[in-house]
Amino acid sequence: MTSSIRSPVPMSRNVSDRKLPERLTLVFDNLKAECRKMIGQSTPLRDGVSCPRDVDLWGGCWPDTPAGTVANITCPPIPSFNTEGHAHLECTMNGSWSIDTDTGNKLVNYTDCLSETDSFEEGTRYVYIYIGGFSFSLVMLLLSLAIFLRFKQLRCDRIKIHVNLFLSYLFTGVSWILYFVLVTLDGKVLIENPLWCRMLHVLCQYFLVCNFLWMFCEGLYLNTIIMCALTVGRKLLIFCYVIGWGVSFFLVSIYTAVRSYQSIETNLLVGCWLEESSYQYIMYGPVIASLIINALFLVNIVRLLLSKLRRLPDATQTKKATRATLILVPLLGLQYVLIPFRPPSGTVIEEIYHVAVALLTSLQGAFVSIMYCFLNGEVISVMTRKYRQRKLMHKRSSIRSTTGQNGGYTTVDQFQMQHLNWKHNYQKVAFEMECTLSDGDRVLPSQ
Repeated sequence: MTSSIRSPVPMSRNVSDRKLPERLTLVFDNLKAECRKMIGQSTPLRDGVSCPRDVDLWGGCWPDTPAGTVANITCPPIPSFNTEGHAHLECTMNGSWSIDTDTGNKLVNYTDCLSETDSFEEGTRYVYIYIGGFSFSLVMLLLSLAIFLRFKQLRCDRIKIHVNLFLSYLFTGVSWILYFVLVTLDGKVLIENPLWCRMLHVLCQYFLVCNFLWMFCEGLYLNTIIMCALTVGRKLLIFCYVIGWGVSFFLVSIYTAVRSYQSIETNLLVGCWLEESSYQYIMYGPVIASLIINALFLVNIVRLLLSKLRRLPDATQTKKATRATLILVPLLGLQYVLIPFRPPSGTVIEEIYHVAVALLTSLQGAFVSIMYCFLNGEVISVMTRKYRQRKLMHKRSSIRSTTGQNGGYTTVDQFQMQHLNWKHNYQKVAFEMECTLSDGDRVLPSQ
């Protein structure tokens, strides 16, 4: 019986009845050409009545099959097909293939080839988790960046590193949301494989690499200021800019050129480059190396922290070292080291793994923005001072409107205003000195 073929692009029962996307037509033509070549090279079956070797409209290549049996072949490599499944075609007793009387085409059962449709639908659940997590992270990152850029007191090299890291999270989230919505969830785009979807894939990869290399810059900067606090400056910051944005562009450019050349050579443009490719290690190799170096940075930072805490009780040392480690792990991206260790397929643990990875990846930006902005003592202090200053200014304005006099303040009000201004200027100078001189003594970059 004929299977109901569920495809991203609606198709009639006769493939030739409807104009197919150019890429899908190319796939069918290549499969048919390969099959005809194999047919011409193999020896026909001569014993008894049999169905002759042939190719169907989907590119399925059917061998000589004895009458009264069912032929089985591996599913052809068609987009959205499960290539590990099998297609079936009955050879009737008179030595002819089973035919659909309505269309005149072979009555091929491709049901098993479409079994991945269910897994694709299950996979979209994880896509929605990614979209939700990235969206929440974008809101938190935008608020964090607004705070960092709004207050001049929060402008020093350490904060600039944070800002660039947050920007890389922001661009990564936006690009992946666009890719999920416009490409991954649209089967028609995957089959038509337009140039813009491959360019969007490249953009996602660029910002992803930028994100990891800015995590490396966080570790490099922190480790450097701890080792030699008085010798770092603008040169280190410029070096981080080159690594974070420049090296990423270089790596992704090589990847794009190599993969484009490979696609042209093999005449196979995998749907929007959605499938993994070994060429991605051009980018991911340096990323993995940066994570390993960040792990070494963390070990060195904790070692130096413990050496500075020797005068404290052992319990206090352990508490502070543990706190430093837990806070620095997400900043340096070291939790990603655990992602390659996947549980066995088809288990409940695998389901938990996929959900955990989706949440961990998509909410990384939100977590870092909370830890290094909203819970940052410096940020809280600056915003508290700003709030008190505005509150006192409002009180001053209210007294003016009530008394109708420019000097209508009490001695207490004037003293509070002078004290607040003095405290504000003192803390501003202290913060600037801290940014330039004592970053190396902080150990935790934003705490």
